[in-house]
Amino acid sequence: MRPRQGSLSAANRRGQALLEFAILVPVIILLIGATISFGLFFFRANVLQQAVDVTAQEISRMSLPPDRELGLGRLESYTVAADSCVDPNPIAGDPDFKQRIYDEKYLIIPVSDYEDCDDGLQDFADSLPLLNRLLISVMVTDFVDGQQVLRYPGAIVRNTCSDQRTVLIPIVKYCHRDLSEPPPFPNDNPPPGGFVPSTIHTAGEMIVKWVAPVEEIRVDHDGDGDTPPESPFKLCYHTDPTLPSFEPGMVALRINYPQQATTIINRIALVDDVDNPNRKLGSSIVIVGDTVVAPGVDLGVCYQIEEPSERRSPASHQPGSNPNAGTYGLGELEALTRIVRPYRKVMSFQAIYRREVFGE
Repeated sequence: MRPRQGSLSAANRRGQALLEFAILVPVIILLIGATISFGLFFFRANVLQQAVDVTAQEISRMSLPPDRELGLGRLESYTVAADSCVDPNPIAGDPDFKQRIYDEKYLIIPVSDYEDCDDGLQDFADSLPLLNRLLISVMVTDFVDGQQVLRYPGAIVRNTCSDQRTVLIPIVKYCHRDLSEPPPFPNDNPPPGGFVPSTIHTAGEMIVKWVAPVEEIRVDHDGDGDTPPESPFKLCYHTDPTLPSFEPGMVALRINYPQQATTIINRIALVDDVDNPNRKLGSSIVIVGDTVVAPGVDLGVCYQIEEPSERRSPASHQPGSNPNAGTYGLGELEALTRIVRPYRKVMSFQAIYRREVFGE
């Protein structure tokens, strides 16, 4: 008796569903990861552009003196005076400005500060300065000294003048690592069989600049490299502007935001990679523990880096990955035998308004 053709076909297709599942799962995971990561990119970009626009417009309508500097985010001025953290009479340091517009201390908010509020975080956020209120929706959950906090992404630093924690953002340049050198901490305890794979191309990091989350747009207004860059906020300056596009009496703000993916690792192309002269994307993986600070790059006398807390997952409160963790806030994700950096882009959002009101 001849077997039916359908029976033979069914027997030949044994395991087909398992094979299809094995092929589709990585694709589905990739799509989910990309959707989550880039969805957060677009959401936060929209929120931050609205935040900087509203803030610049509000400052332009405040009755402020024409000869005082706004002073938002001027880190380099703090190194001029050897022992002083105080910029010469900046408006951003006035208590009224901090209460109404922006105060850097609210870039790190302990969860305990709003746990007892009737509506939780919503009630607490309603009492914050304008810009801090707008930044709440782009902050992340983290642990600092064993305490759960809501904070702005970046490196946790301490303002030595106010003795309060806040956040600064490192601008990073990537450099090629010599494969003959031993992997740095925390990859310095390899398993008995060695690293897998052992010939993977990895990249290190060099911090070339520090920026504040909120700063003024400053340029070389007089063509003199020895004078600090100026913002166009004031109406008069010690040296006359020579830059044609420099227009005094403007509010020019910038918000910087280090967006770090929760599901995508940082694979980059290096200029000095001899094995990849065409800079093919994704040739090197950025690993944790190989971060250096470029010579001459420091935080001035007003800020100092805080010691990193234990690496914990914000979701489970257990030791694990955190895309915003680490000494410099560059993120840590766990991979096979390695701890790697998440995909990272520092986004900048700008707004410029002409000042409408001047006061004494």
